Amino acid sequence: MSYVWYKKGAELLKEIEEFRKVRDHLGLWYIGQMGMVFGWNGKILCVDPVLGAMPDDSGMDRRNYPAPFEPEEFSVDFVFCTHDHGDHMHGETLRRLAKRNPEMKIFLPEPLKKQAGEIGIPAAQVVGMRQKEILCPGNALPEGFSVRGVATAHEEYRFDETGCSETLGYVFRFGPYRLFHSGDTVVTREMAEELKMEQGIDVLMVPINGRDLERHARGIVGNMDSREACWFGAEIGADLVIPLHYDMIGGNEENPLVFADYMERLYPDRKYHIMRLGEGLKF
Repeated sequence: MSYVWYKKGAELLKEIEEFRKVRDHLGLWYIGQMGMVFGWNGKILCVDPVLGAMPDDSGMDRRNYPAPFEPEEFSVDFVFCTHDHGDHMHGETLRRLAKRNPEMKIFLPEPLKKQAGEIGIPAAQVVGMRQKEILCPGNALPEGFSVRGVATAHEEYRFDETGCSETLGYVFRFGPYRLFHSGDTVVTREMAEELKMEQGIDVLMVPINGRDLERHARGIVGNMDSREACWFGAEIGADLVIPLHYDMIGGNEENPLVFADYMERLYPDRKYHIMRLGEGLKF
């Protein structure tokens, strides 16, 4: 697999920023691991950004490639975090983005609001979300946009004492487009049935790094693998499947061509796209 950025730095930031001028079309860009950027009607949204180092216990950076740009260079309106692992809720990235963008809101599972404060995020910038909760433009979100939280199972479901899921995927609606960003999760029947009720996901973004005993021994909580991701996409009727979470962290990679092989052999009538680092798609 390639660890080379297709676009990065000023070139990538300019492309994202200029998309603010576009109306009623959707832009999305891949920035590594589960990190995605969306552009819609003048607003920029980001999910699970990691724009800094990922050190191990000895202080060595586990990243296989550098961040595409510094948080201080990124003008973003809304950030969504799926759960509390460092490659999804990256404290350094969130603190620096919050300082650079004082009006920015960070959406995350309701049980993580206290943790966000502990890592230095101002409470006024944090919005807790619950599974099945829908946020619409009345919450200062852009026109034609809504988001709904979906409980996910990062190997297993986890709920706090009030019943709020500690891990969330997000169904994003941008005008006529419906996207699901799962964050880290395995495939469950409950999640598949809930997404079928959407009656058509245009873009499905899911992890493919899988899980096994060797990585469990190293404390790595796993996800769906390539074959499960392909089946999941077909089961919920997703128009386009984008595999993620296979390249950033040393020792937890997967070859996305395994995903492509399953798609070609088992689901030859379905669309998929393996994104280059810094690549954008427009709808």
